[in-house]
Amino acid sequence: MPAPLLLAYDPACTLCCRMALWLARRDRRGLLMICSVRDPDLLALAPELGGKPVEKEIHGLDMATREIRAGADLLRPIARRLPGWRWISPLLALPGLTNLLNRIYLRWAAWRFRKTGRQPFA
Repeated sequence: MPAPLLLAYDPACTLCCRMALWLARRDRRGLLMICSVRDPDLLALAPELGGKPVEKEIHGLDMATREIRAGADLLRPIARRLPGWRWISPLLALPGLTNLLNRIYLRWAAWRFRKTGRQPFA
């Protein structure tokens, strides 16, 4: 069984909140630690995230290896931890797919900041 994965999300983002709730409902084995970037305990749990652009894009930390991933690079580690979603993990390994998904994700993230007028690192 994989180690827990800490996910740091932006609570000011509606889509991020919906995704965090969706993931929490499907995490029947307790392998996702979903944490707001505003949580004062976040850096105590994951000091490796200090200085990372956690409000720009979702970040994750594998609690066993302490490896940090962000954006679409988290899709495979998340899929491996969710019952019923492990089948998609090999598909997410297709060459170039993660890069494409990251570009789409970062465009969406930039759009949400433009739409709200909020600065990404405010």
